[in-house]
Amino acid sequence: MKRLIISIICFVALCSSATAQLSDKQQIKKLNAVYELIRDSYVDNVSLEPLVQEAIIATFKELDPHSKYLTKEEMESSKKRLHGEFAGIGISYIIHNDTLVVRSTMDNSPAQKADIRPNDRITAVNEQCIVGLSVDAISEHLKGEVGSNLTLRVERRGVDMPFCEELKREIIDESAIGAAFRIGDVGYISVESFSKRVAGEFLNAYKSLGDIKSLVVDLRDNGGGLITSAINLTSLFLNKGDVIVSTEGRGESQIYIKKRDIKPIDIPLVVLINENSASASEIFAGAIQDHDRGKIVGHTSFGKGLVQRVIDLNDGSGIYLTIARYKTPAGRIIQRPYTAGEQGEYISDSLRFIHPDSISNKGRTTFKTLKQGREVYGDGGITPDEYIDISDIKISDSVIKSIEDRAAEHSVIDYVDSNSLEDIIERFPTMESFAEGYITNSKLLDIFYALAGYKADDITETDRAYINTMLLSTLAEQLYGDNARQYIYVSQFDPMARRAISIAKQEIME
Repeated sequence: MKRLIISIICFVALCSSATAQLSDKQQIKKLNAVYELIRDSYVDNVSLEPLVQEAIIATFKELDPHSKYLTKEEMESSKKRLHGEFAGIGISYIIHNDTLVVRSTMDNSPAQKADIRPNDRITAVNEQCIVGLSVDAISEHLKGEVGSNLTLRVERRGVDMPFCEELKREIIDESAIGAAFRIGDVGYISVESFSKRVAGEFLNAYKSLGDIKSLVVDLRDNGGGLITSAINLTSLFLNKGDVIVSTEGRGESQIYIKKRDIKPIDIPLVVLINENSASASEIFAGAIQDHDRGKIVGHTSFGKGLVQRVIDLNDGSGIYLTIARYKTPAGRIIQRPYTAGEQGEYISDSLRFIHPDSISNKGRTTFKTLKQGREVYGDGGITPDEYIDISDIKISDSVIKSIEDRAAEHSVIDYVDSNSLEDIIERFPTMESFAEGYITNSKLLDIFYALAGYKADDITETDRAYINTMLLSTLAEQLYGDNARQYIYVSQFDPMARRAISIAKQEIME
């Protein structure tokens, strides 16, 4: 059977390069004839479903890196991600000593309404013990149909006996905004995805910052989303009639402009991107740069400028089929070069954007921005106006791994279990006062070093500063909510964000 599947895959993958004696329609008939022969005449009864699925997957591997086949489950997950919603109870959690520990609850979620708190342990769902289960297994217990009920057994520090809370699963609106705060007169908003509601959420976040003088929009590691969402967010900063993006394919080309006559946000703007900013992020950054509306800083973006149409197939599966290329308002092609069938190299190749010495604009097509006539580049992502070099900031691999393994979260959980947070909140009632005045407790550092398995003397000053910031930001999240985590990290360590904020301050004075 495996040999048969491989043979079919090879056949389908080669269809596009078959002899020119057959037309495209004849090639399709040829393919159908092969499957009908297998169905009707092959010596054994075989299911065509896995053969067809593997053949489709193999065919898409011979196309561009962004066209792909999705199973029914992958299609459902993709649609929920793009719409920014799912059915659940609205908690983020970590498995600590085999037990689910709540890290935070989402605003207006069932968990928040039921007074589920950070550091609560959930040990059973609907009377079924979940202690010792994997993250995936626990997720299966927590998720369900919208409106369905579930009962949680909760253990809480300071409460002698476990207690139960009844909740009803609801549609959880996952925010596209990662954080929004101000540092002096500079506002900072990180956009994590271009889901359906990103423009409205962004505008609300912007208004919450008050009378700021300049703004940093952080698009680092934002892999994109809906083109309509990119257009809507970009429209907040441009004038009516301004071109935002155009598409060019085998069919008709299309130009997208700002249509509504709404006054744009007109304060100085700095957009922070990196090598993982892609697709919709590049549409936004490219339009801002081409219209000379703001300064783009950071690293050259990923270079994903191909337009995919999401097509549902009759069994619930689907495909992402590339139908066009994006162009910025000045006419730049965002997509960087690729070789069909070499997706692995294409993805890893983005790492070259991290160091300035490895980047060359030689041979790239040059364009002029629309207002100031500055030179910008096409054919390979969005090149920043100012490159932020972080190559000299070296954090040890062991420290990075310990943070990736969530050692900071585990350490804070153990620390909070044996220390009162009320005293900290009384001394530092806001995340700003906490950031300015709180000094990391030596007990918390000792817990981290013991958990991570190394001594403080074995690490560098940069390592120590990074660890201290990660512990502070994690503790701040426990005390003041999700926004505080990024506030601490950005204000105290993040070299790219700190430089972007410094540039935004300069923009105020110019």
